[in-house]
Amino acid sequence: MPTPTRSIALAVLLCSPVLTHAAGFDCAKAGTPVEKAICASPKVSALDGELGQAFRAALAAHPGMADALKLDQRHWLAERDAAVWSQLRMAPGKPLPATVASYRARIDVLKGLDTPAPAPLDRIRTVLDKVSDGSRDVLDQLGEHGVPITRSTDGDVEKPGDFPFQPDKTVAAALASANTTYWRKLPGSPVSSLYAMEGTMHCWDETPFRIDGKKAIAVPTPVSWSGDCMSQHDLAKIGDDYVALWLAYPTPDEMILQTARWEGKAFGKDARLVARFDYTLSVKGSACAPKQSPCDDFATTAMAAVARYDRSPMAATLARNLAGKDKATYDALVAAAKGGKGLATSNGGVAPDLPDFGSGYADGVMAGYSEDADVFPLTFRGETLLGYIDHGHVGWRVNNDWIVSAWRLKGDALEPVASVYVEVKRGAFLLSSMVPVPPPEEH
Repeated sequence: MPTPTRSIALAVLLCSPVLTHAAGFDCAKAGTPVEKAICASPKVSALDGELGQAFRAALAAHPGMADALKLDQRHWLAERDAAVWSQLRMAPGKPLPATVASYRARIDVLKGLDTPAPAPLDRIRTVLDKVSDGSRDVLDQLGEHGVPITRSTDGDVEKPGDFPFQPDKTVAAALASANTTYWRKLPGSPVSSLYAMEGTMHCWDETPFRIDGKKAIAVPTPVSWSGDCMSQHDLAKIGDDYVALWLAYPTPDEMILQTARWEGKAFGKDARLVARFDYTLSVKGSACAPKQSPCDDFATTAMAAVARYDRSPMAATLARNLAGKDKATYDALVAAAKGGKGLATSNGGVAPDLPDFGSGYADGVMAGYSEDADVFPLTFRGETLLGYIDHGHVGWRVNNDWIVSAWRLKGDALEPVASVYVEVKRGAFLLSSMVPVPPPEEH
């Protein structure tokens, strides 16, 4: 089947009143559970209004970027809806906290479009539109586009003799730690770091030091190398600058890069660049029971549901007004799903894995559902089924891809009928912005 793209689907939406309604919308016309919850929280409603003002100001100031801004705002509003919907399920009936969605970060992006980038982020910013689709680690491609960059390699410190410098007290303590495993090797660099990643969340433990001849002298840790998790740390030379780099856990539609320049005796002030991207949806694989792959007709049906749900991830998006036999069938399916032998729901149950009926198309990907997956009515080959949609999961880990399955009722149990795995891949560059650096995370 042709690869559907999110940008095509959104082109129609951006010409409709939905976008302006969502940014500082009229609460008298709130229709979805997300909109009603936002209106019920004065703090969140005020933030939503401020976001709308910032968006309209960005459009007025950058008419040449109107298409990119509108598309990116639609992307972010989908993220907002997902965050609010998750909060509603975790704490039903309670007001939304002001932190429910990253409003302040989004407002900062819209306000920072014209903020100049300091070196070396200025060089990086000028080539973002050349980064190839699908790339998550932009740093790997900088050299291809004329940015002179040399990245550090790892030096082992499994035993004392592996470290080539004379450590001061702080560096020696880090060397003695059971966690320390590497130091950053960068020829000619006046600065380095001892580091390790700990736990399943890959939390960083960094001890930076300056190199004075054969001595390693500890220096204050830049915010870029604070003890955060699920990110990428690096040391690089970009042009004439040595910089500590921090790259946020990658998502298809956003890259956050933070740097701190070495200034002779210590790292200088951190700077943060946010880049936003379009993204595409494409079927990785599909299967129908009992053992058939691919299953193109279910892939088409599921992709239609994913394209809608991806724009506003909540149950109401895929709800339908059923009647007669179809309604009775679906009600029975939902009742079975909530039963002890049924699927996962927010009220309990066991989250199933994506059924691939032995086809193996989901091998090597996150193909487990979470307990917060949404059920919805799905018609396939003329039959009313229980649809099930979620991001891919492995335990607590989650990715941006979508997985969809359908079940029918067989006796008093649910029987899997078909499934599909939909990949979400980074697309074209949309915009970049310089934003304030948040305080270090605490863990």
